[in-house]
Amino acid sequence: MVVDAPHLRADAQRNLERILEAARAVFAEEGLEASVADVARRAGVGTATIFRRFATKDDLVAAMLEQELQAIVVRARAAAEADDPSAALAELFSGVVEGFIQDRCFCDASGGDLFERPRMQELVGELTGAVEELLRRARKAGTIRRDVVAEDIAFLVNAIGLAGVRLEHTAPGAWRRYVEIVLAGLAPQGGRKLAHKPPTPQQLHDSKRAR
Repeated sequence: MVVDAPHLRADAQRNLERILEAARAVFAEEGLEASVADVARRAGVGTATIFRRFATKDDLVAAMLEQELQAIVVRARAAAEADDPSAALAELFSGVVEGFIQDRCFCDASGGDLFERPRMQELVGELTGAVEELLRRARKAGTIRRDVVAEDIAFLVNAIGLAGVRLEHTAPGAWRRYVEIVLAGLAPQGGRKLAHKPPTPQQLHDSKRAR
């Protein structure tokens, strides 16, 4: 039986979606140590099917991370347009940290070589721009310190996320306390300025590569 080309394309697309969905679940549970064979079993396909679409395990992980980062960018853009920028920042901050806690792979890969890929760097730039716009609106509303920048938010999200992952098995949800503390610290402090400058985007980038 000859299968027409449109059907083949639709079938291939369904396989791709099944593979990426399985990859998100497997790598979220097991981190980067999970194998392509684990993903194939979860997706109900052979490893050869995955390798026909992704040349290496890194390519598979990068495709999955790209989707997840794109979703965060969409959330950040929506937050930047919200009526209440302070509430939107709190919701975005807490949501991204929770994503770190729930997804070992995203947490493990954050700042690593996979984030050096051009599309990932492009998405990081889009995310930074959306967060800076959100901060600009919060500063205008007088609900956040005037000296807080997007790089500060990135640093704090990573700090709580990485520490929270280690605590989650012994103190589930403890990370929420530290989100509260950070958000309280971001509020205006009666004109008192921070004594130290934030890291530049390049310094943050270089520090991740040095790990």
